[in-house]
Amino acid sequence: MAGFDPSRAVEDFAQMAADFERQANRFQDLQGRMTALAATESSSGGRVSVTVDGNGVPTAINLSASTRGMDPGVVSAEIMSCLRRAQAKLRAQVTEMVQDTVGDDAAGAAIIERFAKQFPDPEPTETTPQEYSAPPPSYAPPPVPPAQSSPQPGPASSASGGSTPTARSRKPNRDQIVTPDEPDPDEEYYRKSWLV
Repeated sequence: MAGFDPSRAVEDFAQMAADFERQANRFQDLQGRMTALAATESSSGGRVSVTVDGNGVPTAINLSASTRGMDPGVVSAEIMSCLRRAQAKLRAQVTEMVQDTVGDDAAGAAIIERFAKQFPDPEPTETTPQEYSAPPPSYAPPPVPPAQSSPQPGPASSASGGSTPTARSRKPNRDQIVTPDEPDPDEEYYRKSWLV
């Protein structure tokens, strides 16, 4: 124990305590900054937007008026796609913040690894905006009866009422009043002569 210097040991312990305190302060600062983090992602056209907090929990889901009448399955798929992309964006923010605040510390590396496992990159199909850019219409126009869309000439059209209502109901000169002509005296004479 000839080489042991108690004063040197106290200085070393004091230095270690100061280092731990600085590191604890950095992690406390990191925790406060991570609590204030948020990330938002929107779908193509801005129909859906999702915001997550520093833990990746959704805090806001906004749907625009254009989602009315859309297939609910398409809307829910857009919500989930935005959520996963927002969480992946949050993971990138946390990674950068940890490296800036605590450096290559083992505890910082554990935080980065936890976020990487919890919020991996979204699948490519989830990030393709074209997948949901043209949702199917929520209604279909009423079908046109075949007789109206393509009338068939000939007997079929007459059997199914192929003539127009005007032609069926209208009679020529129906409003004209017909009265007998005045009798002609010569004609009456000859008619009587034959009857005698």
